[in-house]
Amino acid sequence: MSETDNTINEFDDNLDFMLDNEFDDYKEPESWNIITALDRVLSLSFNSELDKEFWEKSKNPMDFLTKELGLTKIQVVILAILVEEGDALSWRGIGKHLNCSRLTIMTYSEEVEDLVAKRWLVRKVAHEFKGSFEGFAVAQGVVTSLRHNKPFIPEKIDGLDIQTFVDKIDNFIERSINSDSILKDTEDWLTVLCKANPQLPLCHVVMGYEDDIHIQSLLLLTVADYAQWGGTEDEGLTMGAIDDFYQSSFCKKRICKQLRDGSHPLIMAGLIEQKCEDGIANPNQYVLTRVAKENLLDGYDASRPKSSKIRPDRSLKSHAGIKKKDMFYNAKEKEQIDRLTNLLSKDNFSSIQERLSQEGMRKGFACLFYGAPGTGKTETVLQIARQTGRDIMQIDIAGMRDKFVGESEKNIKAVFGRYRKICKQSEVTPILFFNEADGIFGKRSSLDGRNPSVEKMDNAMQNIILQELEDLDGILIATTNLTCNLDSAFERRFLFKIEFRNPETDVKAKLWKSMLGDDISSEDAMKLATKYDFSGGQIENIARQRTIDYILSGKQDTVDDLDTLCQSELINNNSTRRAIGFAS
Repeated sequence: MSETDNTINEFDDNLDFMLDNEFDDYKEPESWNIITALDRVLSLSFNSELDKEFWEKSKNPMDFLTKELGLTKIQVVILAILVEEGDALSWRGIGKHLNCSRLTIMTYSEEVEDLVAKRWLVRKVAHEFKGSFEGFAVAQGVVTSLRHNKPFIPEKIDGLDIQTFVDKIDNFIERSINSDSILKDTEDWLTVLCKANPQLPLCHVVMGYEDDIHIQSLLLLTVADYAQWGGTEDEGLTMGAIDDFYQSSFCKKRICKQLRDGSHPLIMAGLIEQKCEDGIANPNQYVLTRVAKENLLDGYDASRPKSSKIRPDRSLKSHAGIKKKDMFYNAKEKEQIDRLTNLLSKDNFSSIQERLSQEGMRKGFACLFYGAPGTGKTETVLQIARQTGRDIMQIDIAGMRDKFVGESEKNIKAVFGRYRKICKQSEVTPILFFNEADGIFGKRSSLDGRNPSVEKMDNAMQNIILQELEDLDGILIATTNLTCNLDSAFERRFLFKIEFRNPETDVKAKLWKSMLGDDISSEDAMKLATKYDFSGGQIENIARQRTIDYILSGKQDTVDDLDTLCQSELINNNSTRRAIGFAS
């Protein structure tokens, strides 16, 4: 063997030795603290498969942590991973760090559940590449304790009196709201607090609804509202707060429907009711009944000074939370939208309103976006709000209608009344947004149809809206898929009317490129744009189907596959559209 071969072999041996002993140069500290020990465990655990070598190398920091924190070894490993992640991880996510299967990690489920019971961890939805899964995250306060080299000691939550209990709920919910991020584990935390205090009548009633956690949390939300605003004009849990608190849109709709029609279990039990103002029940605010306050909150002092700050209206969607999205319009639409965005900018809007007022003209900006579905009307409203720094008060049109005579009219009056109040409290005028408003912005009926009572109700609502548009001082934007002309009275009151047509060929090509990125060439994008007369919404549908196919098969769709998806979209949307627009 030559000298060169010997040198190469010696180098290979040295390299293998270094790879086999990659941690040998590590010098353990003379004494550990919690953070350095967790960091060492975290490093050693990566891709370790929890093998024998890992447990041997992590012995010293592990012994320190199990003694200092009072946790088992596997609990220490999971804690280290979740502290490092800073957010929720699923069973699979934890296993990915360790290079273990999901099932392997689930064999330690009892120890994970023990961490939840000790309140070191909370259950939380884990948003990962392939979807959302059951997961776990480090509880509030854990990282702060570890950072100060102290074991986490959960706050005392059992044996509370009613004053302390209600204050604790109020502070927790208010802290969540003020951070503009309602925690996904809030309902679980409220339930744990109630279970820990069965001696309180309120908790006894709450746990009576253990089959439905949303009933439990709604009662406690109303209690927290009373704690913060009881005895003031702001008392009353708003529909906006309910909408903001619950994550599931189905859950929100069910709760709101039951509240409005009086079938909610808490209303049936006489625990909450619609707030009564000037002898009129407000279907958009809910308070504890007198009986509930007397029986469930006996001993609670509601006479303390209330917060002097203006109550945040949770029915507002913050402009800061709207994600930027590239929009593509036909030339005429783009010109109109750019002009409207410029007029609504903070620099221009106030001066324009002042000039209109000086000229004796209406100061309000009422705008109508109309056109076929999927042409970008709703997203345009959101992007205008984001660009102009205006929050949005979005109205659920379906929720405006009520089967009881007179209630729908009250609902619509309450909407505009609340908007006026928000405008007075806001530094920047928000946008009142009626999405998919076909049902209440159409022609008024002659009352000779099959259901004159419904027609009469619709006419009454429309008359109220017409008057409110006349008196509007703020900004209203309505979107509609109108396939018939507006009532002339409505048409006259909309200052801006923008028609959204299906995108032209060059715009469709840009949409295809925007949706598919580098996975489609400019030439192929133009071919699809020329061949198919799709709206932006339809192109987005196809892009989503393509993503789903990739997740399921791991195979990237070809242009032929895209063509097949386009054909399917044509089949699903083969109904002929009627002409859209206003009569000339």
